[in-house]
Amino acid sequence: MISSIFLDNLSQGQRERIAHIDFILMFQGEAVRADLTERFGIAPAQATKDFTLYRELSNDNIEYDLKRKVHFRGEGFKPLFEYDVIRTLATISQGYGDGFTGPSKAPLSCEAPFHLNKPSLEIVSGVTEAIHKQRAILINYVSLSSGQTTREVVPHTLIDNGIRWHVRGFDRKSGEFRDFVLTRIKHVELMTSINVSENELVSEDRQWNRFVELQLEVHPNVKYKKAIELDYGMVTGSMNIEVRAATAGYLLRLWNVDCSKHKSMAGPEYHLALGNLEALYGVDNLSIAPGFGH
Repeated sequence: MISSIFLDNLSQGQRERIAHIDFILMFQGEAVRADLTERFGIAPAQATKDFTLYRELSNDNIEYDLKRKVHFRGEGFKPLFEYDVIRTLATISQGYGDGFTGPSKAPLSCEAPFHLNKPSLEIVSGVTEAIHKQRAILINYVSLSSGQTTREVVPHTLIDNGIRWHVRGFDRKSGEFRDFVLTRIKHVELMTSINVSENELVSEDRQWNRFVELQLEVHPNVKYKKAIELDYGMVTGSMNIEVRAATAGYLLRLWNVDCSKHKSMAGPEYHLALGNLEALYGVDNLSIAPGFGH
């Protein structure tokens, strides 16, 4: 990684361009000036300076083909930045992004499942403003159990459960911390006249602040267990992950983890089983966990 001392001596623009060169070299194997001029709107002369600066940082990382006029990844390449694989795959599939105007052309061919539900930007902005200002919102919400209701909610966190987006916060109607699906919010209004109480803050959300360790195992019905071990990076047929109690149910449902007492759920979708059911004691949102209670 680039040392923090060196980063302090770079402008924000320089850091972004150096990181872009690093990313292109690592995941495409070669880079040209146009990768910088088109992405950042800079002159070719500035792009040349940036490549020179990158070479000064790590001469082993980059070589130059004079005939093709292409910079390519050196044999001793070691990335200057750390890359989170999930964010990297999102960048590869959706593009690098151009500020707030939307993603640019994706760097590599990649296809992702179609999103069936997308929250309204107006709703998202109303919720995020309230989170930032630590204020309550008045929402018109449509639930499966109660239909349309008006609620006062003190939101604290947005949650992506893998299928849809929620906002978690204190629901003044029930007196509990709950999750609300963003697409089911029809209207949001920032409440500025009523102060937020201490018991409505994220610090008081016990399910959010509690962490549970889940032991995920290859389901006993899987014939070729090695395939599942490779899928999840398992070493001996199991893995331990730590999640917030408030999100445990979402994870168990998303990955079809068999939570029945005897690992009895049938079906080709069940590749995983929960090996430590006792870890779920006191977790609230388990009605959506496959097989829990059976």
